[in-house]
Amino acid sequence: MIKVYIKSNDETIFHRIKYVISQMLTAIGYEHAFFNNISEINDCFSIACTPKNSVSYDLSKKFDLLIPYDSYEPWTASCPDIKSEKIGGIPILYIDEMPRFLINDRLIGFDLINIVFYLLSRQEEYSYEHKNFKDVFLPTYSTLYENGILQIPIINYYIKFIENYIANLYPVKPKPKWKNNSPYAVVLSHDLDSLPLRDITIPLHQLLNAFGSRGFINKVSLIKNSLVDMFLIPSDSNWQLSCWLDKEREYNCSSTFFIAGNTKRRLRSDPYYWLSSKIIHNGQKIRLSDLAKSFEDIGWEIGLHGSYNSYKDENLLRKERDLLVKQTGCNIKGIRHHNLRFDVKETWKIHENLGFTYDTTLGYNEVNGFRAGIAFPFNPYDFHTEREYNLLELPMSIMDGSFFCNYGENIDAQKAILRCKKMINAVEETGGMLVVNFHPNFYQTTLPDSWKLYKYILDYARKSGAWVANCGEIADWWSERRKLLSI
Repeated sequence: MIKVYIKSNDETIFHRIKYVISQMLTAIGYEHAFFNNISEINDCFSIACTPKNSVSYDLSKKFDLLIPYDSYEPWTASCPDIKSEKIGGIPILYIDEMPRFLINDRLIGFDLINIVFYLLSRQEEYSYEHKNFKDVFLPTYSTLYENGILQIPIINYYIKFIENYIANLYPVKPKPKWKNNSPYAVVLSHDLDSLPLRDITIPLHQLLNAFGSRGFINKVSLIKNSLVDMFLIPSDSNWQLSCWLDKEREYNCSSTFFIAGNTKRRLRSDPYYWLSSKIIHNGQKIRLSDLAKSFEDIGWEIGLHGSYNSYKDENLLRKERDLLVKQTGCNIKGIRHHNLRFDVKETWKIHENLGFTYDTTLGYNEVNGFRAGIAFPFNPYDFHTEREYNLLELPMSIMDGSFFCNYGENIDAQKAILRCKKMINAVEETGGMLVVNFHPNFYQTTLPDSWKLYKYILDYARKSGAWVANCGEIADWWSERRKLLSI
């Protein structure tokens, strides 16, 4: 077991340091425990987290690893001037004093704790509230994007660096990160935003709501949108979910389908179906709710695709979750919100209150990358209660729309594969986890390059020995693993 001594009389600082170190040691795979009394540290491998101004020769000799930390206050500014410098090939973030080394004589040479806490807690989204018209935090306002390292999971490299250092001094082998001791994990998921067959009851429902709406201009606009949906938007029956299942069976893996539990409060921007809507599967029409249960029965997972406004509305999200459970009979563990709508101050708290095991919304629509700088599962942090949430975040890193749609990079398959390969290589090198999100309605329709990229990811994962799993399998594995590691 690794013992971690935290030198701080401030309870908030103690909790934050404990949170950071626990997330990192869990990713590495070592049993660990925390202490605020130096006398409790014995001959086992030990780490000390201490204020930068209290580092001493005696302290460094007592511990196997010394991690100094500075004041966190500069990181809380609304727009801090955070810079990046590569040391030993690893990008290191800093604000004032440029770091000089990774480690020297047991001493970490950069502000590891504050960097990791800043990224995992999503401090920049608390402090700087610029959003786009969909109320979503933009990647262009991200510190990682600004420094040109959004496609690099920098926390993974910090974890790998610490792991290699400990392995040279500590004879105990860490627990395997992934099932069957696989070198890294690839997590497959799909957002179901529309169905091949148009359901006429949806625009009819919108039309009725339009007549009851307030304001003449608003009413006319809603009526017009309903009529457009009713008569001008064509049905497209070229794609079937059976194609995705057949391909994943070929690779001996399964995925998670995030399905909306649309209530009567649905908006035009919500996923365009009811749970009772019909879908083509294996050449036959079947209710979506029945199809979802049949998927679960053969080993795939069903998650909730939260509607457009549910990310800040606990009651609405509860109704959608309960409706999905009631109509499908599926075990709903996780969630991803439609359009990746997410508010750092509210969304995770709602998820925890509703008992979700995991969320996998944390990504960007406009560009692919590592929004929190990490490619491992992690527990988000609650600033209001100064504790970690009882919820896992599986950060989404690659989404087809971000490569191929007009709101994203709008590139072709060849260029997308090259960019994707760099991200996969970084995850593979650090033993991390890559969460991918592909939309079934893109197959053979608007974005056929999506299928080429998905096939490339599956081929590369199989060739490189990755554990390919669905979101629920990853969340269960990581949760059980953490129980064994936290003393």
